[in-house]
Amino acid sequence: MISSETLKRPRSSLESAEFFCVVLGVLFSSFASLRHPGASFTVSDFFITFGLLFRFIRAIPLYPMQAASSMWWLGIAMLMTGLLIGSIAYGDPVDAVVVLIQYFFSFVALPLAILGRPHKEAVLLAKMGVMSVVISCLVGLGAYSIGYNGGHRRQLALVAGNNRLTGLTDNANAFAAIIVLWFPVLWYLGLVRAYKMITFACFFALTFTGLIFTSSNSNLAGALISGAIYLFLLGKFRIFFIWSAVFAVTAWVGVTFADKILPQKFVERVLSPLQQGNIEGVGTFSDRAELMIEAWRFLPDYYVLGMGAEQYRELSSHDLPVHNLYLLLANEGGLMSLMGLLFLYLAAITYATLAGPDTPHRTAARTTVITATLTFAALMVSFTHIYHRAYLVPWIVSIGLLYSPMRPDWLHKAQARGGT
Repeated sequence: MISSETLKRPRSSLESAEFFCVVLGVLFSSFASLRHPGASFTVSDFFITFGLLFRFIRAIPLYPMQAASSMWWLGIAMLMTGLLIGSIAYGDPVDAVVVLIQYFFSFVALPLAILGRPHKEAVLLAKMGVMSVVISCLVGLGAYSIGYNGGHRRQLALVAGNNRLTGLTDNANAFAAIIVLWFPVLWYLGLVRAYKMITFACFFALTFTGLIFTSSNSNLAGALISGAIYLFLLGKFRIFFIWSAVFAVTAWVGVTFADKILPQKFVERVLSPLQQGNIEGVGTFSDRAELMIEAWRFLPDYYVLGMGAEQYRELSSHDLPVHNLYLLLANEGGLMSLMGLLFLYLAAITYATLAGPDTPHRTAARTTVITATLTFAALMVSFTHIYHRAYLVPWIVSIGLLYSPMRPDWLHKAQARGGT
């Protein structure tokens, strides 16, 4: 049995270094601009890697999601195996290795680095993640306000050539998705009073403004759906009606005074087509629809044995991957890969459902994880492979909020054996 003195012992230097690295990894997670120009390896990945190495020296957290961990590991194994088999049969094994390494880092290394922490540490990581996207919004909006335009720059554009906000992410749609994925975590921090109300209001207003300036119709819809799910699952209908009224008033003001208060790109790309009932004119809807139709035509030939990782663009008449993760995985990795992704979603929801009574703010944490999972799942109808860590960190950080306030079981066992 572990004594209370053991649980309250001072943090060792190795633990401090490990947690510091993970904190920096989460803080830099939305700064995709800060990366090696020739590889998809960011500053955030650098810190996460060292944090994970330091953690492995102490103990390996094989069950970071407790009873749901096996389902998570099974899911990522199925996803990667489907892609590997397809690549061996039809595709290029070299391309497969690159993709599989990325998926391994995102769905195996990240959870091992972030999950299984005391609640206080989990909340700090959540705050660092929200601060990450807040900083990115501030930098991007600051550049936009002085008329800066990054043109065709591939890194640190801040504002794309078409006047859409990219922040420190270098892609407007990706930046919008990252903002939306952090919303449930931000709402959790406000709900449990981890932020003062004025801080929460300022952060939410700033990030929502950043979302508007990205002019991303699909992610704006995702934000509205995410908010509705969160309020519904929370079960506090008075809050639901209050926020519904706030949204209705905000929408009315936005539509009525659009030319004065909304960015011109948002009006042209999102608002005007919706007002005119021209769905095909909303963003790149028609182009993506053509890719999805093509993917459905490929599917009968590849749903059992996929075409292999990164092979869709080689076979497509458009020379592009389909912007729908489910169709892309079903074609490149077969139904095995697609089912693996669904197992990942199920693992997160199962973990939330099984959260014990000692979980701090259990209702809020459950609501946050389920909302984050469903939001992630909904946004993936507009994205290709999602192994970039900026998309995964908010989801995994939200899952970390479910852990009990005490040190995790795997660390207890390590200490009992004489570990640090």
